[in-house]
Amino acid sequence: MAGERGNQSKNNLNRIKSQWSTAIVDHVVLNVDDTRITEFSKVKEGVDPKDTGLIGCIFIRETTDLSSNNKEFPIARPFNDSVGVPLKGETVRVLKDGVNRYYDRIHSNDVNKGNAIEDADLTLYPKSEKTNTNKTKDYSESSQTGISKKSSDGGEDDRKQLLGEYFEPTQINKLKLYEGDRLIESRFGQSLRFSGYNNPDNIFSPTIILRNRQNDESLSNLDMGSITEEDINKDGSVIVLSSKDYKSEFTSPTEIKATDGFNKDDGYDQIIINSERIILSSKTQEMLFFSKGDFRIISDSRLTIDNGLGAELDFGDDVNIKTDRVKGKNFTVLTGQGNIFLNTVEKNERIVRGDTLVELLSELIDAINNQVYNTPAGPSAVGPTNRKDFSDIKSRLVDALSTLNYTE
Repeated sequence: MAGERGNQSKNNLNRIKSQWSTAIVDHVVLNVDDTRITEFSKVKEGVDPKDTGLIGCIFIRETTDLSSNNKEFPIARPFNDSVGVPLKGETVRVLKDGVNRYYDRIHSNDVNKGNAIEDADLTLYPKSEKTNTNKTKDYSESSQTGISKKSSDGGEDDRKQLLGEYFEPTQINKLKLYEGDRLIESRFGQSLRFSGYNNPDNIFSPTIILRNRQNDESLSNLDMGSITEEDINKDGSVIVLSSKDYKSEFTSPTEIKATDGFNKDDGYDQIIINSERIILSSKTQEMLFFSKGDFRIISDSRLTIDNGLGAELDFGDDVNIKTDRVKGKNFTVLTGQGNIFLNTVEKNERIVRGDTLVELLSELIDAINNQVYNTPAGPSAVGPTNRKDFSDIKSRLVDALSTLNYTE
């Protein structure tokens, strides 16, 4: 019985395979207001031009039809959700199941444009055909195909077809494979790799790499047929989820070095995110960061924190704040009309203002030097006999002022 079921499954598979044919993509439906769908619904019963399920469908010209007599081009739906959007002029496989058709893309060495070629329809069907006044016929020949005829007598052909309205072919190189890899690549240098052995020693170490955009350096150094590999430092944006024996090539992009070095050793599960700019946003609730080890911020530029409310900093060890990396840099603390408390949380003793204190002491010394006493013999001489000592003290009062720290 098992053998019979196996033969039956094999026969079904062969039957399905035999039903596949090839076709050229003539038009790709990308939105619900596609004019091609609107026109198609006029001649095809049961087609709703606002059906969002038609997005991703294609109009095809089957390669088995080698005549110049354009029939009404049939429509084909994606064979599965992971097929990917084809281009105009691309050759696809088509499975006909009753009245429905389904398409699947065909593998090509060109990651970017696949097997699509410009002027595919012009190449396969070089003859123009005479125009027909029949509306359905006209639809099949012009509106349905997106092809206009320059003359009605088989004259000069005007059926130039690009790969789309705005798609422009560019170089994208295929990625290197490792044994057992599951690799998804787009036309545009985006890729998702599930790998277990992509490390120098090919030791089992599961890794996921998500990449957006192949880097310009590899594009300029490689030809179209060469293969490449993800570059955590140079590719557009890369996220790496690695484990154990995966060896990361990540290098810090900053000129500022960590105080005691940057530990980039592998040997454990880690996540690396590298891009030109990273934005993390929490729309309604808090954002939490937990670290069992050190928490570091290393930057060539400024550290800015703009908060709507206050801040709580609770440290379990010494706190060192330095601005001596470059000479002459200030450390400023501003509270507006608020208070600054040092080693207290209550208003106890106030901090004196140095310049004001020097001014008051100077006035006090001047007053001492200018004092006059009334005696029975009349007013005394001005000031004490040791006025010079007081004047010397006055000249040295500024020595009590700090040259680095300031208050209000």
